[in-house]
Amino acid sequence: ATTIVLDWLAINGQGVDTAFVYRNQDSVREAIAKAGVPRSKLFITSKIPGCFLAKHFLEADIRQLGLDYIDLLLIHSPRPSSGCKSTWEVLEEYHAKGVLKAIGVSNFNTRDLTSLLSSAKVVPAVNQIEHNVLHHDDETISFCKAHNITIEAYSPLGRSNHSGDIPGNQEIQAIAAKHKVSTYQVALKWILQHGHILTFQSSSKAHQQVDAALFGFKLSPREMSKLDAL
Repeated sequence: ATTIVLDWLAINGQGVDTAFVYRNQDSVREAIAKAGVPRSKLFITSKIPGCFLAKHFLEADIRQLGLDYIDLLLIHSPRPSSGCKSTWEVLEEYHAKGVLKAIGVSNFNTRDLTSLLSSAKVVPAVNQIEHNVLHHDDETISFCKAHNITIEAYSPLGRSNHSGDIPGNQEIQAIAAKHKVSTYQVALKWILQHGHILTFQSSSKAHQQVDAALFGFKLSPREMSKLDAL
């Protein structure tokens, strides 16, 4: 994890996504220290495991990352559902103190969000969900849009044997060839042009550079429609 983060920061990447369950906080802390990038230039996202022991995991996460504040803290899973409202209250408390600059959720569907919003004082800034051109939960996306909750895609390039074959898809191949970019760049651009944000992992610095090079082309409305229909 240290090398991955160092490579990312070396090409002017600013966002770093981690979680308590990844058990890589020490590596992330080490990479940030070695890179020498000012804290104000970084956007650190982390996650507590679920709707239980919120203060314990939150305090441990901050301590292990060696940070005074976290830019975005998410609840990694809406389980157990009975604890989500009280867990959210803890996040709201730390948000009010400025320890958490923004708070959100991950893997929450429409039912989970409806329950949380019934008592929340702060609307989640983000819902981080599995989302890519071949796998998307349109109901949850529409709900989030209606409530001004930003969708952040994880696994934006799919998952092996799980959510389709992006590089092997002929429609994506044709669009990529037209723009002289990779199929993965098309898949990522599709997410961004829908107004969402994304996080991706790559252990290759070269792949990081390619995946980040998304602003030299634009998908047409017709191309977006074709991709929507996949």
